[in-house]
Amino acid sequence: MAFRTTKINEKDSIKKAKELIKDKKYNTAYKLLVSIDPDNTDPKVVLLREDIVLEYFVQSIMHQMFALRDLNPGETIEDYRGGNGTNDMYAFEVDKVLKYLIKQYPKEYDLYEGLADFYESVNEHYGGKWLISGDSLNDLIRDNYQVAIDHNVANANAYFRVAIYMLQDDKAYRKAINYLSKAYKIDSSNADYSYNLAYAYLYCDSRDTALKYALTSEDKYKDPSMKGDAERMIGEIYIEMKDTGNSIKYYEKANKTDPDNYYTLRSLLSVYVAANNLKRKEVIDTFFVLDPKNPTIYNDLYDMYSDSIKGLELVAFFKSKVATYTDQAKVLGSLYFYLARLSLDYNKPAAKDYALKAKDAFLKIFDKNNSVFAQIDKLIAIADGKDNDKGN
Repeated sequence: MAFRTTKINEKDSIKKAKELIKDKKYNTAYKLLVSIDPDNTDPKVVLLREDIVLEYFVQSIMHQMFALRDLNPGETIEDYRGGNGTNDMYAFEVDKVLKYLIKQYPKEYDLYEGLADFYESVNEHYGGKWLISGDSLNDLIRDNYQVAIDHNVANANAYFRVAIYMLQDDKAYRKAINYLSKAYKIDSSNADYSYNLAYAYLYCDSRDTALKYALTSEDKYKDPSMKGDAERMIGEIYIEMKDTGNSIKYYEKANKTDPDNYYTLRSLLSVYVAANNLKRKEVIDTFFVLDPKNPTIYNDLYDMYSDSIKGLELVAFFKSKVATYTDQAKVLGSLYFYLARLSLDYNKPAAKDYALKAKDAFLKIFDKNNSVFAQIDKLIAIADGKDNDKGN
């Protein structure tokens, strides 16, 4: 009878701890769980303690010690996380405890999932600066989640995380779709699941299905950055479907949702230029001023305006910017460099003049052995008729 009474009390204590967690009494809940299992012998209690420290810690020291506190109504963990204050600190080597329990209960497959959850949290908060290297952490996350999946105890997150490794590391898009579909079946409300399904289907050239999941993720995302990313993906899918009108519609939505995003503006301007849409004249300036010191901006614009007619339009744009950046050598040098490239087809003397001006500007900030000067010399040689390569 005493053994049965102990189990009933333990069950009641776990129920009470979950109620305390719901009421944001995280520290009190944790102390209650420690009191009923001080030696870390009960898998259910240990996993619930893990949930508390990973989700609700105020401070973490290498994820081996955790500070917890009870919150008042209206307060959140973010109000205290990383700040100063008096909190109770607990030593809890989660990975060591879980590995010990796995040896004791090798068929308690929830423990493998818990261990993967721990390593995933470590990866999120410490990356490669933990007790185990980043690559090894990734292997541990994937391998332990896979055990839970293989024994049908995995939650949606386990399927999702393994699928992400398949997408990123293995480029195994079809296999990832199977895992993402299971995650989505378990929890269709998670926008990340539908977004990544869209991504995987797009790589498999299943555009109609990709569009369906991309639209679903757009509807579910609340964060402007994530929602804008989904809208940009929808625009890209419509581009592949050769539907310029809807592509523009969703690129414009993305730009409104998450303004001044480099990737959105680049896509929007590119489709405007290709469609000869006059809105390009407004967007090009917004795109350029994102980072006029960045060579990628100039190269992107050069690629967009590659034909001769629109090339002249870009020449006019770059020339209009020269006066604004006369005191910024890097920007001025880039403007003149790309003016030289653009002018080679129709005005070689002007191209040479621009190249020499680019050289003068860059000499103010770069060592004479910088590779940019070899590119400039090549442009000058082309302008002089000594080289047929345009210096790309």
